[in-house]
Amino acid sequence: MHSVSRRENRNSHRARNPIRRFQSGPTRSKTMRLKTKLFLGIFLIAFLASGATGSFFYYQAKTALLESIRQQLKATAKIAALLVDGDMLESLTEQKHMATAEYQAIQDLMGVIAQSNAEYLFAYTMRLDHGIVRFVVDSPAHDDDGDGVISEDELPEPLGAIYPDPPDELLQGFVRPSSDQKPHTDQWATTMSGYAPIHNRAGQAVDLIGIDMSLDRVDSKLTAIRQAGLASLGLAALVAMLMGWYFSLRIFSPLAKLERALTRVAKGDYAHLLDERGRDEISAFAKSYNDMVRELKEKAWMKASLGKVLGPQAAAHLLQHRLQLGGEMREATILVCDLRGFSRLSEKLPPKLLVGLINDYFTAMVEVIQKNKGMVDKFVGDMVLAVFGHPVPLENARKAALTAARELIHRCDALNDSLQLSSDLHLENSVGLHCGPVLAGTIGSPERMEYTVMGLTVNVAVRMEKMTRELGVRLAASGEFVQHLDQNHGLIHAGSQPLPGMRLAMDVYVVENDVKKADEQAI
Repeated sequence: MHSVSRRENRNSHRARNPIRRFQSGPTRSKTMRLKTKLFLGIFLIAFLASGATGSFFYYQAKTALLESIRQQLKATAKIAALLVDGDMLESLTEQKHMATAEYQAIQDLMGVIAQSNAEYLFAYTMRLDHGIVRFVVDSPAHDDDGDGVISEDELPEPLGAIYPDPPDELLQGFVRPSSDQKPHTDQWATTMSGYAPIHNRAGQAVDLIGIDMSLDRVDSKLTAIRQAGLASLGLAALVAMLMGWYFSLRIFSPLAKLERALTRVAKGDYAHLLDERGRDEISAFAKSYNDMVRELKEKAWMKASLGKVLGPQAAAHLLQHRLQLGGEMREATILVCDLRGFSRLSEKLPPKLLVGLINDYFTAMVEVIQKNKGMVDKFVGDMVLAVFGHPVPLENARKAALTAARELIHRCDALNDSLQLSSDLHLENSVGLHCGPVLAGTIGSPERMEYTVMGLTVNVAVRMEKMTRELGVRLAASGEFVQHLDQNHGLIHAGSQPLPGMRLAMDVYVVENDVKKADEQAI
């Protein structure tokens, strides 16, 4: 990454007697063409199989090497971030601070980090300023081209210099450790970079540290693997030629005998029979030929007819069903899962990073719903609406929905840990559950329609999710939902509650542990 920023960079008409087709002249030329095709087919199959295998192992080796480097870069950047005084770095805001002892101390540290491994090129810090990435402290000046002179493009980037078009991996580095997905090559080197957030004493992510690593050693290893693969491919081509020649000879030697025998039959000579020993297709063909010759000898006045035999074709009927506008009332269980604090996240994160984070969250939520036999009906902003028991019947839709609700909350919490999100960017979701009659079908226009569910049941499920905020819990279910569950459902009655935005009150059940947590927070 950093090296880029500092150095922009393809018939016979004689059909009265079909046996005449086997006359030596035309037959031989056809046989030669078919023999050549078979030889080329065997050669290409063997050659391509060898090439595909070699390419696969080369890809695996390259992937493993690059993944190892990515993990090394993330780990190094994470450790290096701990060495940087976040408060001191945060105080460097203007170019005049480049003359301070604090700036020099951090720049010296960047130099030490860059020199800690012979393959590290640069270490530097960056800051996200209102969606713009700026350099803070860059590596010390270095003679990159080895000409003995520090040229202007080898000087460190000044404090506040803008880094244009930052990649997604760099932006992720302001929140959690990350690294480039692919190497980058310019006139100077082939590199990959790792990033990690720098925190101040209060634990807030203030800036980012980046480390550029040269991949010359990896290129050397991959070049050696490619050369070995090409040598192996050449050997495979030779073996494929030998195999093609051998198998085409084995197949066409008996076919040549059959050709000569058929030529005799075409002339009325029925004395020659073929060797039909064996169990392969050629032997079966020889046996069929012998049967034909014996019958021709018994019925000389009949002329055999050879040619293509086409089997009768069965008439096929394609049933096409066109979607019709409208719907039907069905019993279903509705699950609504909403992400809290989305506006807060959208204010703190740049659009690219926000979209990536929300996509990671939705991927996890959809996996849980589908795992529990539910169907995602729609996404409304950061809310997911799922249906259990329709259109595919589900024996215990309520239990499946409750299991999914608990897993949705657990996966959301686990996602915070796996993404190593800072406390002010933590994701928190809540779930509402209700069951009852819904209008299920297609809505829209004849040109554009979609399948969905709607009705009071859906509206109540949405209100149940909103109720979680008022009760200080993350899961709320209606009395209608709970009354058909087993007694070990783990939910407790939170009383009859008025539904937000509706002139309706309903028994609400919540998770017992959530109530305890809410009480503890109130105390």
